[in-house]
Amino acid sequence: MCEPVAGAEKPKFRIYDPQNDIAYELGKTELALARLFNGERTVEQVQRVAQEHLQATIALPKLAAFQTRLLQLGLLTHSGQSGGLKRDPATGITYGPLKRFLLINLVKMNPQSGLDRLYSRAPWLCSSLFNALLLVAVGVALGFLFSQWSQFSQDVMATYTQSWSWLAWHYPVILSSIAIHELGHALSCRHYRVRVTDFGIGVYTLLATGWVRPEQRTWSALSPGKRAITILMGPAASFYYAAVGIAIWGITGTGSPFHDMAVVMIVASCLSLIPTLLPIFNGDTYLALTEFFNQPRLRQRALRYCRQRLAGKSTEDDKDSRLYWLVSLFTAFGWVLAWCGIAMMIFRLLP
Repeated sequence: MCEPVAGAEKPKFRIYDPQNDIAYELGKTELALARLFNGERTVEQVQRVAQEHLQATIALPKLAAFQTRLLQLGLLTHSGQSGGLKRDPATGITYGPLKRFLLINLVKMNPQSGLDRLYSRAPWLCSSLFNALLLVAVGVALGFLFSQWSQFSQDVMATYTQSWSWLAWHYPVILSSIAIHELGHALSCRHYRVRVTDFGIGVYTLLATGWVRPEQRTWSALSPGKRAITILMGPAASFYYAAVGIAIWGITGTGSPFHDMAVVMIVASCLSLIPTLLPIFNGDTYLALTEFFNQPRLRQRALRYCRQRLAGKSTEDDKDSRLYWLVSLFTAFGWVLAWCGIAMMIFRLLP
């Protein structure tokens, strides 16, 4: 499906695959150039046709790179291969070259039918009043926790250093916490009539992760305030989960297995918020930054800009150079800290 993009400063066309909700935008010249790759012309022939009919002089290496990129995204396909757009490998949640070995998908599904049933039976879950009451309850629970901080600190030390019982609760608790977090995003999207096309939970080394992908076209059409709510409802749901843990901790006594579970619920739900709140990951804070700066794929743009500048190549994004350098530096620093944290957790588990 190809259609013009309304409201664009320069003519653009949106190519959309409704089967997987993937879309890409090409400029008028880019689209015309892409159509020259008909499976019969060589790159040299495409170069000549582009010069004759589009008045565009393009170097062969650049044209070959453009063809490779179109093939990667599914905008072009080799003869005999099935068509369909592919997700850009530079978008979404990525974990580097070890992803194929270390990332385990526990849940990956299209949740729309389940969201529809849940929302039809309990629409009050998304009401302003209900969530306002829950936020008040979170505030009360956090106030209680801080008033008992010395006791809670002792329980945390006892749970995590004096036995391995916490390990039995760790993954069930943190995975359920992530499921609740992502459900917060997904239900708020359903509330605003935005389809959710992908819901997933996985484990990467010792870190659990989750994701929700709304239908981008509909989600982008929401007002900034509504988009912000869909982003914020994930962390809000995590705080609701932590508040339940605080309540269980408050009513159970030391020595009870549910007391240990409550400690893990509080600690794990807070720890699971860290990756999504750190902008080095493709989490809620990173999404909020891309919205604030109106820069989709901000991190990828920043890293590409810095690589080009360090290689001495000219770029067209100098007006955003300060933003790109800051994003790249904080990303590099954050990844170093993240891997150091993983190493410390591994050494903690070693005998």
